[in-house]
Amino acid sequence: MLGEDRVIPQVCVSLTQRTPGDVIGNDIPPPENTQQFGSFSGSNQLYPQRSFAESRENMCGVPPVAVDQVVEPQFGDVFGCQIEQYHEVDNEANNEHVDDLENVDEERTQIQTQGRHVQGVSCTVPNMPGTSEVRHNITVSDSDNTITWVIPGADSYSFGIGRSSTLATQEPTCMIYKGQFFPSKKDLKRLVGLFSMRENFEWKVKRSNKTTLHLVCIIDNCTWKLRAVRRDEGTYFQVRSFVNQHSCPLEEVHRRHRQASAVIIGEVIAPRLQQHDGRLMRPKDIIAYMKTMYDIQVMYSKAHDALQYALSLTYGTHEESFKLLPSFAYVLEQQNPGTITDLQCADDDTFLYFFMSLGSSIRGFRRCMRPVIAVDGTHLKGRFGGTMFVATAQDGNEQVYPIAFGYGDSENNLSWEWFLECLRGALGHIDDLVFISDRHASIEAGISKVFPYATHTICCWHFGENMKKRFHRKDVADIMDSAARTYSEFNYNRHMEELHRLHKGAFEYAIAAGPHKWSRVHCPQRRYRLMTTNVAECINSCLKFARQLPMMTLAEFIRNMLQKWFHDRHAAARSMRHQLTDAAHLVILKRVEKCNYMTVNPVDWNIFSVKLKGNQWTVNLHSKTCTCNKFQMDHFPCSHALAAARERNLDYTSLCADYYKRETLIDAYSVPIMPVGHPSSWAVPSDIASRVVLNPKSKRQSGRPMEGRHASSSERTTTQSCRRCGQSGHNSRRCSNPPMVNEGPSISVPDEYRRKCSICHSIGHNKQTCPEKDSTVE
Repeated sequence: MLGEDRVIPQVCVSLTQRTPGDVIGNDIPPPENTQQFGSFSGSNQLYPQRSFAESRENMCGVPPVAVDQVVEPQFGDVFGCQIEQYHEVDNEANNEHVDDLENVDEERTQIQTQGRHVQGVSCTVPNMPGTSEVRHNITVSDSDNTITWVIPGADSYSFGIGRSSTLATQEPTCMIYKGQFFPSKKDLKRLVGLFSMRENFEWKVKRSNKTTLHLVCIIDNCTWKLRAVRRDEGTYFQVRSFVNQHSCPLEEVHRRHRQASAVIIGEVIAPRLQQHDGRLMRPKDIIAYMKTMYDIQVMYSKAHDALQYALSLTYGTHEESFKLLPSFAYVLEQQNPGTITDLQCADDDTFLYFFMSLGSSIRGFRRCMRPVIAVDGTHLKGRFGGTMFVATAQDGNEQVYPIAFGYGDSENNLSWEWFLECLRGALGHIDDLVFISDRHASIEAGISKVFPYATHTICCWHFGENMKKRFHRKDVADIMDSAARTYSEFNYNRHMEELHRLHKGAFEYAIAAGPHKWSRVHCPQRRYRLMTTNVAECINSCLKFARQLPMMTLAEFIRNMLQKWFHDRHAAARSMRHQLTDAAHLVILKRVEKCNYMTVNPVDWNIFSVKLKGNQWTVNLHSKTCTCNKFQMDHFPCSHALAAARERNLDYTSLCADYYKRETLIDAYSVPIMPVGHPSSWAVPSDIASRVVLNPKSKRQSGRPMEGRHASSSERTTTQSCRRCGQSGHNSRRCSNPPMVNEGPSISVPDEYRRKCSICHSIGHNKQTCPEKDSTVE
């Protein structure tokens, strides 16, 4: 990774204590001068995801120290444990710039350093009319009265995001040996419960009090036992005696294991909570997994509780997520310069809105993207519901380029107006800006108020679906779509005349909606090749799993996804062999094939007359126009322009706008997106870390939520039919109707494949109802 052709390499290194593999499941003591501390969360560290200062206070009674005054641990400092010293890694030798990106870091430092402050979260946006007061970003070094806090709840919070937005497959450790330490009795019982499930035996408590825990096998007179005693220094329990040998037969299968609680099962399924297909594990999947792996029968209610516990263990709880949201926004801005965040709360400190736009996305859109933005909203599937707002664009390689994300209660006028105001503060003024959305009234009202200089258009696909639902005809929607996508006024009029002839009501409906909103020809600004909101719908599809996560985990999921996208797309852009992007180069190749059948007649050095099958077009290479209007509307050469360029031996890349070039695509993804780290390592000022953000008042409706979306009228809906009775609406497992009678000709199954009577070998009955049964018996 260090040798990859990128900007300055930045590596995150974490150190963990190695676990000896020869002491699992027996009573062999660990090596001398070392003690392994069991942890049911899958780590052998004493305090996983905690700072050394906090661990020192809990173990030895030493008060915590400031971040800049951390005392280095000494050997034998904690119960005689040998702790390795940590040294900082000097990365100065790696700070070498890449030749073609030597100005990237300078540009990142020159991004706006002043901005507005919204309820304790700093925003770095350029000064412009309509924004609030301006101040410098708060840092720990330049503020005397801001102290770095240990954020409450940060040590136990988990993002749960691994490589490629999937979880690790490592299971919790179940190591037990004599002399082992546990933070509490509860942790000890959890680990022993998991150990007994894997070894297929049950245990019971022989003695349990504040200082002692004595466990024996559930079978009487069995030699297996474990005894742990609390140490005098604190709440830690140490295993004093452990006999891991059974004198009872272990062949007995424990169908309903008494130690298989919801907590234990949640610990087991947490590493594989997200399956390979990206779908979240369901209670029935948990039941099948426990039956297959442990041969344990689990009730549905227990599987549901185990799933909820695994979600909170892996991704944190919703309550903790809202508390850490201000600190997350602050650290995100510090790690990614130019990032804009906005957190709005009500008077009673309940959550209202949250906005996030990464600095790399803002920079890339302003410099390298076509000024067309698709906005859309989608439902959140978490505990408190809500709506996620998305603003996306499309790069020159026809890839989705996310710009901003917002979270609110629902799609109403206030929420959309707030989101668009934040988007305007992040992007500033952009000439010839075009918005594409569905026909939601709140979106249209918000754009006309916040972006009065921009052009609002509607998605052709959504508009066609509305016509199908309204008039119950697919042909009128297809004609309208053809009229919307054409580049010629002549073809537009021809399609509209045909629409008027087929259905007058559909024609009046299209005219009332405004041709300037859905027609490419009548749009005041360039829509380029973007006629739908597919780029926004793709983001909603990518976040289908993450939309049920807590708020801060969802934001980190998005940041992690964009981090991977920027890295992979930057590497792919640098490996392109053509001056244009791969998608633009393929379009050029398809249009060049049509040039072989065209006749080109020069008018002067720049103007040409191109003919094909009785049609004629005029191309001006100097002004980059063509009478077909594709050249000037898309800033991309049409087939007629390519034929004229071949006549003058011109390079076709000179006719393309910079949006479609390889260098522009590299520049769009040149600034990487930096990680924020674990919440326990954040250095946040006290005024932000102490800010209170409570859960929103809105809650999800009762009952099981709908997993999929409502299908539109034009989408095919498959009707389920029962193969037992032939009726629709259920299957054979849930059928309570009598089976259908075989009447011979009405059955389409060939006779050789149908069931026959074993007595008379006839079709239509069996041996129980055979009329020759009695004669055969006689």
